[in-house]
Amino acid sequence: MAASFNPFFFFFIIFSSLLSFSTSQTTVPPPPSPPQSLLNAAETLSNSGYVSMSLTLELISDTILSRAAKHSLSPSALTIFTPPDSSFVNSGQPSLPHLLLHFSPLSLSLSSLQSLPFSSKIPSLSPSSSLYITSLATDLQISINNIKIVGSPIYDDGYVVVFAIEDFFSQNFTRPNTNQNPNFKPSPQCITFDPFSRFYEVSLMLKSKGYLIMASFLELQLIGFLKSNNNDSPPLKLTVFAPMDDAIVGYAGDFSEYQQLFLRHLVPCVWYWTDLNNGTEIKNYVSGFNMMIKKVNDVAFVNGVEITYPDLYYNDWLVVHGLQSVIPLPDEIDEEMGENFGMGESNNAVNFDVSMAPDHSEF
Repeated sequence: MAASFNPFFFFFIIFSSLLSFSTSQTTVPPPPSPPQSLLNAAETLSNSGYVSMSLTLELISDTILSRAAKHSLSPSALTIFTPPDSSFVNSGQPSLPHLLLHFSPLSLSLSSLQSLPFSSKIPSLSPSSSLYITSLATDLQISINNIKIVGSPIYDDGYVVVFAIEDFFSQNFTRPNTNQNPNFKPSPQCITFDPFSRFYEVSLMLKSKGYLIMASFLELQLIGFLKSNNNDSPPLKLTVFAPMDDAIVGYAGDFSEYQQLFLRHLVPCVWYWTDLNNGTEIKNYVSGFNMMIKKVNDVAFVNGVEITYPDLYYNDWLVVHGLQSVIPLPDEIDEEMGENFGMGESNNAVNFDVSMAPDHSEF
């Protein structure tokens, strides 16, 4: 029954508000260099009374940048959770692995943290410990590993964010069971869900880079929450070509187009940037709608749309490439654009069926 579930109905509920939010956003300035961001953050911490963490940040900044670079996330993005000076006095200088638990390779806003469900995992730079949301949506304060966040960010340049917390996170903290949530009421007739979507990490990254709407599309894939016990099912492989929010605003209110709009930006396999060669043709989730890769000098285009942020996010089953605009349908492609990129009349003559392809049931 899960394969026939259509999650796109839920787009109707929030899509208009997402578009309204996106139109109010200003253009994000280019990030300062990662070393400069950390120096600025350290200075702000010191001026705000968090001297111990300020000095610690200066001492281990090279280690932080090195470990952040090993993640498949932007090296400019970082969230720092800083305990007060009294915690350093009471517990002494923590070990490096313990300190790294207080750094996440994502730029997490307060609203992003508030949107995460109970028991959601937050990636950290620690090699041996993890962070988990332990507060409920009704709580006045956000808590992580049962440690509360104090107020708004101390520092936020759009890429590096610093939050004050009440004490050090525990290294031995284990992920809380969903049953610990007092609002959770199990039923023998309910489908078993993971406490958060498999897309939560990429969603946070997309939101931090201005791809709020595509991030929300991924979050609303309720099929992605399901635990699959069928070993015969092939593992999920997915490539997302994500347009910026401003490019999707024109589709506000056109509910009938949401499913086709989302699906034509997905590919049911993993295509890293190095795999996208000139002339590569890729089938996607929309029946009859293929993607053609063209390269002019060192710039790549998918169906005439420039790939402005290749490998925005990637792991072994998911790749996201950022686009400047929406991938058009064949009859929307300007003839001159088509001629310039070799897409010509042969592509425009294809009769496309924008219904969902029948052989992909994951979405």
